[in-house]
Amino acid sequence: MHIDHYLGTWELVPELSLYETGTPPACGRYTIAESAPGVLTLHVRWQTEPDGPVHEVAFGGQADGTPHVLPALPDAPAHGPDAHTLTRVDAHTLDSAALAHGVVIASARRVASKDGALLAVVQEQTDVTGRRTRNFQVYRRIASGSAAAISGQML
Repeated sequence: MHIDHYLGTWELVPELSLYETGTPPACGRYTIAESAPGVLTLHVRWQTEPDGPVHEVAFGGQADGTPHVLPALPDAPAHGPDAHTLTRVDAHTLDSAALAHGVVIASARRVASKDGALLAVVQEQTDVTGRRTRNFQVYRRIASGSAAAISGQML
């Protein structure tokens, strides 16, 4: 059995994160859990202001690179994603991609440090004008392990 070092709950280190697009979060928490062998759930919560509203996104599926259809949302933009993929690259690296009509419109790579204390995330996306942008985030581990060990540990 392999141990994936990116599994766990992570707290954003805002002062080490760089954003080309969007409002940088003041705080955030990222949970990556394995609910069954090879099946992952990712849950991200963040606030752009310390006392502001909480934003969140969750998605998951088999980490084998196959597309997973996203549910249609009534307020989703026409150019938004309709599917996503998750790919386990190795014990430290997890990739994902957001697709619209089979075309990758955004991607992310998560890499856990060798000691398992930090998680670096690079997100790349194409805006509606066709411009590619990147955001880079650093997270510090606050909990590790299985879905049972990290449930309920959100902002």
